[in-house]
Amino acid sequence: MKIRMLFFIIMLYYSVSYGQTGLSSGFEFLNTDFSPRTSAMGTAFITMRGDLNGISVNPAGLAFIKDRQFFFNYSDYLLDINGGQAGYSTEVPYLKRVGVAVTYMDYGQFDETDQYAVSTGKTFSAYDFALTLSQAGNLDPHFSYGVSAKYIYSKIERYSASALALDFGLIYAAPFEQDLYFAATLLNVGWNISYYDKIKEPLPTSFNIGFSKKLAHLPLEVSLNLQNLNQRADRWYDRLKRFSAGGEFSLSRYLHLRLGYSNAQHQSLQINSASQSSFGGVSGGLSIFWKEFRIDYSYSNFSDLGNVHRFGFSGSIH
Repeated sequence: MKIRMLFFIIMLYYSVSYGQTGLSSGFEFLNTDFSPRTSAMGTAFITMRGDLNGISVNPAGLAFIKDRQFFFNYSDYLLDINGGQAGYSTEVPYLKRVGVAVTYMDYGQFDETDQYAVSTGKTFSAYDFALTLSQAGNLDPHFSYGVSAKYIYSKIERYSASALALDFGLIYAAPFEQDLYFAATLLNVGWNISYYDKIKEPLPTSFNIGFSKKLAHLPLEVSLNLQNLNQRADRWYDRLKRFSAGGEFSLSRYLHLRLGYSNAQHQSLQINSASQSSFGGVSGGLSIFWKEFRIDYSYSNFSDLGNVHRFGFSGSIH
C-alpha cells in the first residue's frame, strides 16, 4: 500500500508541476510511438499486458510477461526520417521482470549553408538515441507497476544534448469486472545533463490515464486514453479533447486486426493543414502469428504531411 501511494503521489506532483510551466520541450522524439501494435490503436493501448512492445507506453505491462521476449521495430517516418527500436526482457532474481530497449531516430543528411543560404559544399547529420532500462512487478493481485530509467542523447552537426529521465506506470485489473483494466502513466520525468549551445528546454513530460475492456461476446478489446493531462489548456475541459481510442480484433489465433484514432493528433493536423483532411489521426494495422513469433504492421495518417508505416518482429523464448 505504501509503494502504491508513493506512485500516485509522484504522478500527481509532477503532472501538476510540469503542467504549470508552459515551456516548450526538447527531445520530442520521445513522444513517437515506435510500436506497430500500440500505434495502430492510436497509442490508446496503455493497458497492454504481457508484450514487451509496450515498454515505452507503460512499463507496468511487463509484469504480465511470462517468458523471455524480444522485439525489433522499424518506422518509415515523415520527410525521409526513419527510426526504430529493439528490446529484450527476462526475469532476474530479486528484481522480478526486467527489460532493456534501444531507440533511435535518424533525420538523414542536410546540406550546410552559410548565413546567406549559400551552400558550403558540406553536409551534416542529425539523430536521437535513448537507452531504456525497466523493472516491473505486482504490488498485489490487482495492481502492477513498472519503472523505467532512460539515458537520452541527441546530436545535430557538432552540437549535442543529453538527459536522464524516468517513466512510471500502473495497471489495475478490476476485480468487479472480468477483463477490465485501468492504467496511469507518467513519462519522461527528468533533467538535462547537457544542452544545445546552452539552450535549456524541459523534457516532454506527459501524464496519461486510460482503460481497456475485452468484450464478453466478441473477440475485441477496446481502449481509451486521455493524453498529456499535465499540459495547459485554455479551458480545463479542453484536456478531454486530447483523447485517443482503439480496438484490437482477434480474427483467429493467427491474425489480429487493429484500428485507432488520435483526436489530439487530428486537431493538430487541422490547425497546420490547409486541406482540413478528415482522416488525419486515423491509424490501423495487423498482426500475423507463427509459432512463438509475431509480425506487425501499422499505418498512420498525417494528412498533408504524409503517412507513417511501422513494421515489427517479436517473439518469445522459452
